[in-house]
Amino acid sequence: MNSAILPGYLPPEHRGDRNPHFKYAVLAAVLVEIGIVAGLLSMPRTPPAPKPVKQVVSVHMVTLPPPPPPAPKVVPPKPVPPRPTVPPRPVVHRPAPVPIQPPAPPQPPVVHRPPPPVPVPPAPVTPPPMPPVPAPSPPMPTPAPPAPVYSGIGAYGSGARSLVKRNLRIPAIIKRLHLHGTVVVSFRVPPGGGKAFTVRVVGGAGNPLIRRAALRALRATSFPAYTRSMPNKALTFTVPIEIS
Repeated sequence: MNSAILPGYLPPEHRGDRNPHFKYAVLAAVLVEIGIVAGLLSMPRTPPAPKPVKQVVSVHMVTLPPPPPPAPKVVPPKPVPPRPTVPPRPVVHRPAPVPIQPPAPPQPPVVHRPPPPVPVPPAPVTPPPMPPVPAPSPPMPTPAPPAPVYSGIGAYGSGARSLVKRNLRIPAIIKRLHLHGTVVVSFRVPPGGGKAFTVRVVGGAGNPLIRRAALRALRATSFPAYTRSMPNKALTFTVPIEIS
C-alpha cells in the first residue's frame, strides 16, 4: 500500500542525514501556516444583506375640478382714423351770359302795285216768264198688307220642345253635384216625323254632364209628322232644354 508523503516530512531512517537547521525551517513553516489559518478564522464574517422591505403606498383618487374657461380675448377697438377735412370749394361768381340777339330778318322790299280795276256791273237780265204750274194729282191709296199665312212651324217647334223635356232623365251625379243650366240644341226632323238627325249643341251651359243629358233626351224623342201647312222638306229647329 502506497503511503502519501507530506511535504517537509522525512522518514526516520533519513533524519540523521540532514542539516540540523532543517528542523527549525520546518517548524517555522508550520507556525506560519498556523498563523495564517488562525488569522483567517479570527476575521469577522460579512453579515448577509438584509432583505428589502416592501413599502405599501396608498393611492387616493381625487377628482379635480374642471379648469376654469379661458378668459375671452379682449380685442382692442381699432382706432378710427379721423376723416380728412375737405376745405370748402370757393364759390366763383360767374357773370350771367348775355343772350345774343339774332339779327333781324331783312324787310322785304315794298312794291307799289297799281290798284285793281273796278269791275263794271253787268246789265240786268230780265228772266223769261215762268210757265204755269199744274195742280198736284191726288195721292194713290196705300195697298193693304197681305194677310199672314199660317205655316205651323212655330207651333211644331214648341211641341217638339215639350216632347224633349218629357223624355229628359237627369242622372244621379247631376243631382248629387247640384248642377243646373240650359243647353240650346239644334236638330233636323224629316216631314214624316221620327227621330231627329244632325243633332248638335249651339249654345248654353258648357258643363259636359249637362250637355250629355240634353243630347240623350233629344235622341230618345220621336217627333210627329208635319202638318199640312208646313213645307214638305226637312226643317231645322233650335230649342232650349233646361236642366235643374
